[in-house]
Amino acid sequence: MAFKDIAGNSHVKKVLRIALKKKRIPNSLLFSGPDGVGKRDMAVALAKAMNCLKKGDDACESCTVCRAIQGRRFPDVLEIESSGDVIKIEQMREVKQLAYLMPMVGKKRIFIVDDAEKMSEEAANSLLKILEEPPLFSHIILITQNPFLMLETIKSRCQVLNFSRISRGEIERILIERGDPEEKAKIIALLARGNLEQASSLNWEEVQTKREQAWQFLLSLLKKEETSRFLKSYGYSQRSVVREDLEQTLEIFSSFCRDFVLIKERGDRNLLLNPDFEEEIRRAEELLSLEQSLGCLVAVDAVLSGLSRNLNLSLLLSSFLSYFMEREYV
Repeated sequence: MAFKDIAGNSHVKKVLRIALKKKRIPNSLLFSGPDGVGKRDMAVALAKAMNCLKKGDDACESCTVCRAIQGRRFPDVLEIESSGDVIKIEQMREVKQLAYLMPMVGKKRIFIVDDAEKMSEEAANSLLKILEEPPLFSHIILITQNPFLMLETIKSRCQVLNFSRISRGEIERILIERGDPEEKAKIIALLARGNLEQASSLNWEEVQTKREQAWQFLLSLLKKEETSRFLKSYGYSQRSVVREDLEQTLEIFSSFCRDFVLIKERGDRNLLLNPDFEEEIRRAEELLSLEQSLGCLVAVDAVLSGLSRNLNLSLLLSSFLSYFMEREYV
């Protein structure tokens, strides 16, 4: 995969391609951003471009070097991954040893450290010397979705490139190009929350089940029924899988609330995010006013924002549920 084939984060690609043209790629890079937005793909594309036999600012994807790097068979591009939940000092010592050796066959020797936040303190400290005095022919690319878990001394010695979530529209376009119907692509793009990897792996039957469950949850909240069930389902667990499920449920809530607004404003029904739920939404329209529909959107966005900042889940949901409990019927 070359830069041109990677979705989203055009600002990162632009910076890297300019640096490649000027032959001024930093020896220490930190790719920071959410999961599933192409950080590793970008690191591998950069490794190819720096060693490519044909191009100067991107990978040609056809030369022997590009193909070998893609297949993880190129001796001068090494990927370091965590052993369990930690990157051990022994792994960084090996990087340290190899970094000072001239490339075997390539132009540059490149080390890609995935989940860099999992480096033990000893491993991170072992890497510091290379980051402080890097050989001209060696480059280290650290990849993380949790930069706040990394030592400040490591981050300060790297050129940081921040990755963004991929836009919903771009994910939708990619899914349609891959053969998904427009309606299906629109719904999956909504649930993926900027994560293209997740969008590509979501099971459609499971998505449909989740949407039906979310609709029933929302109806119960609008009718002030079984609100405790919602809190019990999500409010007392810190497991990442539960938080991820909650994020998806809230995104579905948000889509239904947007459809409520559209229907109340007599908008174009072709713009509905859930056209297959149109009848159910119209039947439930009387449960809240336009102002309350907009308030529901604000409440959902507040929880999603809090989750992205890792705020206390129980407090977030308690505040969210209070919106429904304090709401007066239309």
